[in-house]
Amino acid sequence: MRKNILFFLTLITFFVFTTVSFCVAADIDTILSNIEKKNSSVKDMQANYSQTVTYISTGEQTKSEGVFKHKKQDYVSLIQVSPERQYVYIDGKTITTYVPSNRQAIVEKWKNVVENDVMLTSVFKFSKNFKLLKKDYNIKLQDETEVVYSFLITPKDKKENWSMLITINKSTYLVTASSFDNGNFKVDIEINNYKTNNNFSNDIFKFVAPKNVDVIEL
Repeated sequence: MRKNILFFLTLITFFVFTTVSFCVAADIDTILSNIEKKNSSVKDMQANYSQTVTYISTGEQTKSEGVFKHKKQDYVSLIQVSPERQYVYIDGKTITTYVPSNRQAIVEKWKNVVENDVMLTSVFKFSKNFKLLKKDYNIKLQDETEVVYSFLITPKDKKENWSMLITINKSTYLVTASSFDNGNFKVDIEINNYKTNNNFSNDIFKFVAPKNVDVIEL
């Protein structure tokens, strides 16, 4: 179950602060410049999500949905409401995963989680180093309709075997859907009901353990 949460966090870090128009320019250098300009105006964000993880070899699927809040740079609060209620808090230093039914919270160093997860590492390259996009990743306009643009992102490093399809609304420049595929599993996410620049306090991204809850630090 915790792995499914990480799948979502992997993608959401990219979503939240690339909510800009990839399509207002013909070349990637201009696109990256527009990303940085628009990115500077988005301080925090809240939205609803639904996620489906499909395991390619078996066809097994797991589905979840919930609400997330995100604040620059590494602050995340995520509440999964189904199939089981879970809470995830990231304060820039640690990631705490709390499952009420288990009466247990697991605390890990956020840096260790990122460095030991290929997906997370790749996405944090996106969120913090926009100028390196052209160097490290191939970006292709996969599809365009009257409503959305869809961009296919793949790594140039042949050791990284994955692709990500990002769908962006033309009117709002917000990501409405994404599909991540690495050959072993596929993660499809839909996002809606965005609220930006809410002036979130850092306190909402810190976990406060309820009574009789075991806190395990790894």
